[in-house]
Amino acid sequence: QAPEVDMDQLTSEIQAMEDAYAKAWNAKDLEGVVALYADDAVSMPNNEAVVSGKAAISERLKRNMASDTANTTEAYMVDDLLVAGDYVIESGKSISTGADGEKTTGKYIAIWTKRDGKYVCVRDMWNGDAPEKSE
Repeated sequence: QAPEVDMDQLTSEIQAMEDAYAKAWNAKDLEGVVALYADDAVSMPNNEAVVSGKAAISERLKRNMASDTANTTEAYMVDDLLVAGDYVIESGKSISTGADGEKTTGKYIAIWTKRDGKYVCVRDMWNGDAPEKSE
């Protein structure tokens, strides 16, 4: 029988990691962002090809940070967690705020597992809430 999980504690722990991710992203601290990924992580970004492995994810994030001329700030909020064996499946909301104050929202899923005593992200996927622009 699986041990009882304190969902409030788990939610606090995962939210703290999302806050650390946002803080690192907002500071353009690539190493701080990438530290939350497992070496074998897979990222499925909105409107882009799948990115496999921590090194490739780092390169993608580096390009995105360099191209962020709007100086957006990011925030992530845990909506729900599911525990499945050694994995925590998180769904949440994202808010991007431009320097002009304009906000865009989105949603994401992240799958976390503990390795060497700390949670790392092994899969993530996200997309925006805005409808696609017709051409």
